[in-house]
Amino acid sequence: MNGGPAEAQGDELPDEDLEIAYGSPVQGDRGIIDAIQRKTAFKPWHHPVKQIVRAHQWAALTKRLIEQRPQAVACLRYFTLPGPDLLDVRVLADICDPLDVKIEYFGFDIGQEPGEDADAAQTDGEWINAESALRQAGRISADALILPDRLEDLALDQSQASAQLRQRPTFDVVNIDACDHLAYLPKGRTHNTFDALGALLKHQMTSKTPWLLFVTTRVQPDLLGNPGVRFQEAISQNLGMPGGFGESLAGCLGVDPAKLGTSLAAIWASHDTNFLKLYSIGLGKFLLQFFHMQPNLPANVELASCYAYRVHNDEPDMLAMAFRITPGPPRTFAPGIGGAAIVGDLEPARAIKVATQAQKLQDLDHALDSDGAIRGEAIAGTEALLSAANYDLAAWKIWLAAHEHRPMVIEA
Repeated sequence: MNGGPAEAQGDELPDEDLEIAYGSPVQGDRGIIDAIQRKTAFKPWHHPVKQIVRAHQWAALTKRLIEQRPQAVACLRYFTLPGPDLLDVRVLADICDPLDVKIEYFGFDIGQEPGEDADAAQTDGEWINAESALRQAGRISADALILPDRLEDLALDQSQASAQLRQRPTFDVVNIDACDHLAYLPKGRTHNTFDALGALLKHQMTSKTPWLLFVTTRVQPDLLGNPGVRFQEAISQNLGMPGGFGESLAGCLGVDPAKLGTSLAAIWASHDTNFLKLYSIGLGKFLLQFFHMQPNLPANVELASCYAYRVHNDEPDMLAMAFRITPGPPRTFAPGIGGAAIVGDLEPARAIKVATQAQKLQDLDHALDSDGAIRGEAIAGTEALLSAANYDLAAWKIWLAAHEHRPMVIEA
């Protein structure tokens, strides 16, 4: 990993060494830390590998989005699934604060599901403390709101979650940081995570400025479900079209273009690097297809970065993908055109860029093992976040050293 994960910008795909500065705990955190016993219940996202995603993907791309706006913005509208510690909000606050931008977040804390978490009261208290510290520091707006609903409720038109979403303007950043896979169906629900993503895409259709979509999800062949079927269909529909998408896809996967169909079937069934690349291309291709089918509200989709790491298996089984979505000008058609409007077919050409970027998929576990600078930065960033959120760092180091899939020993 040379200087940090790669980031795409426009038609160019430069690799940049992004220096991420970690601020000290926000004002108000220290009093909370002194008053409450430090926490020792650690989750998968407390591993330093996740900090690379937060810093080099979420924070870096969000910072660039803000800086490239033609006019200064006072508030970053952010959709999130933050968890009780608001770790993602803290990271974004560190890059927004120097730019004099507050965060107006909206989302759902799935840890507050009634009857699901025996420590719900404690979880609620942690979230209130985290938000209070951010408010006191002036880092979030008065309109920031987290609801005790499930993300999947967005797919139900009559749900509170859906009603609240309709009252919100479009977001600058949508972060679907899913603990499970996109086909996941929560107990007692009729819609899955992928359905909720569809509801968010519909909400974002009217955005007039570029926005970011972050999707972090568990992936493996036996968890593809209906989303996998949709991804495969989106890819297949462009394979026979002129423009070179099939050749680019074959090049990304390192397979013979003449045998691409057979190779794709095998790759979808094998949990390896090619499967991870193909999944990323499939989601990107689905997004391109979605926005291409909106005749009056078109948008381009670019895969900005794509990372993989391990959580449940010995092979990378989590993908962190970042997409930059740029709305196009509204299309107008002459009166009396009749029938379906014919729109220029830009989708295959744009899909080639998605395949090209997917070829740069980076294994973050390998980066931690092989790049001392990345490792040191990830550890320091995680320590700063956990300390601000009142975690016991000594206990964290013990937990990390005994981690089942990615043990790390942090020397004093």
